[in-house]
Amino acid sequence: MSIKTFQKLSPKERDELTKGVINVYGKAMNRTALGIVDALIQLYPNCTFSELKEMLPDTINPSAPKNYKSLFKPYTNINYGVIQPGTIRQQCEKDGLDVNASHFVAEGETFKTSDNIEVLVSKSWESEDTETGEKDLQNLIDHVSQYGVRVVEYTDKKPFGKGGYQLEIINPRLKERLAKKTSLNWLWILLGVLVVGLITALILAK
Repeated sequence: MSIKTFQKLSPKERDELTKGVINVYGKAMNRTALGIVDALIQLYPNCTFSELKEMLPDTINPSAPKNYKSLFKPYTNINYGVIQPGTIRQQCEKDGLDVNASHFVAEGETFKTSDNIEVLVSKSWESEDTETGEKDLQNLIDHVSQYGVRVVEYTDKKPFGKGGYQLEIINPRLKERLAKKTSLNWLWILLGVLVVGLITALILAK
């Protein structure tokens, strides 16, 4: 399902969506954020990177902490955000920065959108944002509830403890229905392309 399909949901479907389709149980703030992105991609598998960015605007988490230098605020004018494309790996390497300090990059901790763009999730989530003073993770939790993702529990990890997250599908019927909407959407696009191709072939044949 794409953001455009989401926007076309009926009021009843949106109401059902806000009651939750996938629950996230997180341990540690940053792993909870990782779980949220995982849940969104599972729920909207046909999202492009730009659509995912639209769903997760950079303003949710505008700046990274000051304790490491990065490509983002407060060291540049670029918003830190929730997700960034995998191409920041090369930019960090070029600038002598450690991408692992700012984003999840380990195996199994990155994702791909339908247009084959790697998704890196921001690793730092402050209790008070460096720039705005707001609670970034709570802003993210509140924001994604409209898309069917609910964080029902998250706890701080103990010192030297390992964080993590678990996902629970609580409305498989709606999840399947959303997937069918996606399939139909792509079917119409495919039919449109075929029709245009056929018309073009007929014109060239003349």
